[in-house]
Amino acid sequence: MKNQKNQISILFLLCIFAGYPCKLLRAQTEFGVKGGALYTGINKDIQSLVFDFDMRGGVTFGAFYKVHNLLGPVGLQAELLYQLKGGNFYIEHTSNEDLNNDGIPDNLGYFDVYNRYWMRKPQIYHYLSLPLLLTWSPVEFMDIYAGPEVGYIIANSSKGFQMWEPERFSCGVSAGVALKIDENTKLDIRYSNDLTKLYDFGDTDIKNYGWAFTVQRTLIRKSAK
Repeated sequence: MKNQKNQISILFLLCIFAGYPCKLLRAQTEFGVKGGALYTGINKDIQSLVFDFDMRGGVTFGAFYKVHNLLGPVGLQAELLYQLKGGNFYIEHTSNEDLNNDGIPDNLGYFDVYNRYWMRKPQIYHYLSLPLLLTWSPVEFMDIYAGPEVGYIIANSSKGFQMWEPERFSCGVSAGVALKIDENTKLDIRYSNDLTKLYDFGDTDIKNYGWAFTVQRTLIRKSAK
């Protein structure tokens, strides 16, 4: 009797998994492109007397593929993106090197309240990123989503501190909301934060984080069969 129950359970599970690919085939899918602006940084909790960080602007663009209604309002969206990430690194200027004729550093970032010079060293990283996002559509005009994102640095345009070789692979999480503008267009607002360090900076965490503001445009849509 016990074996018979086990056989029935196994058969039931097989029926579920056998029907899952069919469910994918019946689900509505769409493919399209997206692009827009990034505002990113590499540290947000720094407290130091000799160096500082702030955020900088960038761009992102790429393609997406979405499967709707896997489980009711729940879907899945995969993306392949180019992302120009990074931040600005500032360090207190304590020598007479790199001064122009006015006695000011050529790469001046700012003067602080004590009239000290702070040099700006832009950190600019070109990423190829792959977010895999679980989406939820509580209403027709809005998608809420979250999921993991992996990235790889394909080029490094940073200025200065070349001895700090960044980790090329990154892993983090992304979450946001996409608002429907028309039948094929959405405005996407997203926050991302890496879980892995960009490079070792002692006790200070140097990690990518930031906001993305993009427009998503569907090019091909296949309705459920």
